[in-house]
Amino acid sequence: METQPPGSLNLEYFLLRGQDFFAGLQVGTWPHWAIVVVEDILILGMVLSLLFIIFIVYALIRLHQVEHEGFHKLEAHLHERHEAEVESTGKNERWENILKLAYGTNEGDWRRAILEADIMLYDVLEEQGYPGATVGDKLKMANPIQMTTLDLAWQAHKVRNDIAHGGEATPLDERTTRATIDSYKRVFEEFGAI
Repeated sequence: METQPPGSLNLEYFLLRGQDFFAGLQVGTWPHWAIVVVEDILILGMVLSLLFIIFIVYALIRLHQVEHEGFHKLEAHLHERHEAEVESTGKNERWENILKLAYGTNEGDWRRAILEADIMLYDVLEEQGYPGATVGDKLKMANPIQMTTLDLAWQAHKVRNDIAHGGEATPLDERTTRATIDSYKRVFEEFGAI
């Protein structure tokens, strides 16, 4: 038999000990009712395990769906709020609000600034006539010759996706926030949105 390095787990030992234990049980000498009870417990355990696995998979799928829907509802709500602000004031307070959030000291505000800037990017691309249901779809349809800041838009949108899908677990620092907001700014300036 091969020698195992110290600290390793010898599975063969455990399998042999388990085999010895079950061989020594001599189930044939048990009363019939005990065998039936053990079989029923094993079947019930397998059924319950299967049901729990199905429930856990279903719960994880639903949790992912609800989280995804929540982000889209938040983006739609922020878009509607912006439209109302622009109509009431006649000027673009939206960008000013994004800058206030981005240059604040709170990491949550930085995340919100990037999410709102991406919603603004969607609106700008929509106004420019780019087809697609999402910012990513619209950027795929953009021509780098016509949109010189396309790479900056993709970089900023990637940061937004990391935040939207990773949530609070995604690390975000002041430097990344400012660089991302600057990328959005350059895209908006190209289209005359700010």
